[in-house]
Formats: sequence, C-alpha cells, structure tokens
Amino acid sequence: MIMSTSGVSTDRIEREIFIAAPVERVYRLVSEPGWFIGDGDPSARTIVREGDVYVVEYPPYGRFPVLPVRADAPHYVSFRGGDEPGAPLNEGNSTLVEFFLSEHRDGTMLRVVESGFDALYASAERRAAALDDNSRGWEMQLAIAKRDAERS
Repeated sequence: MIMSTSGVSTDRIEREIFIAAPVERVYRLVSEPGWFIGDGDPSARTIVREGDVYVVEYPPYGRFPVLPVRADAPHYVSFRGGDEPGAPLNEGNSTLVEFFLSEHRDGTMLRVVESGFDALYASAERRAAALDDNSRGWEMQLAIAKRDAERS
C-alpha cells in the first residue's frame, strides 16, 4: 500500500511503500540513476553517462538529467533531477529525490521524498501542477519498485 506521509506542502512530496524483499535487493533497484523515469518498461529507457550526470532518454517523454548526490548503502540514496539536459543541476533548477530504506521483519519499507518545488517553480499554478503530476508519478514508481523487487 502506498501512503502519503505528510500533509499538503508546496515544496515536497513524501510517499512510502512496504516491499516484501530484502533491503539489499530494494537498494540495488533504487540506487540506479534514473530508474524512476518512465512508465515501468526499462527496455524503452536509455541511460547515458555524461560526466557526473546520467541522462535518461525515455521516448516520447524526452531526456532527463539525473545527478547522484549521496549514497549510504543499503539505507539511503539521493539524486538531483531536472528537465534541462546539459544544465548543471543545483537547488534552483532541480528537485532533490531521496530514498530511505528501513528493514522490517518481512521486507523493506521504502520512502521517497522529493523536495525543491518552491525554488524550481515561481508560479504557484506551475508548482501545483508539478506536485500533482509527480505525486501520481511516485505512486506509480513505488508500485513498479515493489513489483520488480518482489519478482527478483
């Protein structure tokens, strides 16, 4: 079950899901740069490394840069993601995506926090649309992570 873990915010999204798989297996999945881009078919996704940045190409949606920020295996990994390939990713032009993994008796609790919407979108309307789109996107991506980790 995917749950929201916070109230309404204009800057962040938080979601979590229980996955019946060991934390190491879930970490291997979520630590791959750009795994969360697309609609669940990894064969349609191409990932190219350009220096420190990974560019995920996912037709027909486009190209998305992803910068690994920090990893503490197997409990934490974070990335910066944006919409402008070629632009350096920083707090003003990207969001920070963090994955927190905690071990439970029968599996792993995976929590995602995406933040930085206030700095990224000056327009309240555009920010609200991005929050809505990404909230739905995280529900789909966490369900895909659950499917893939439990299937392995």
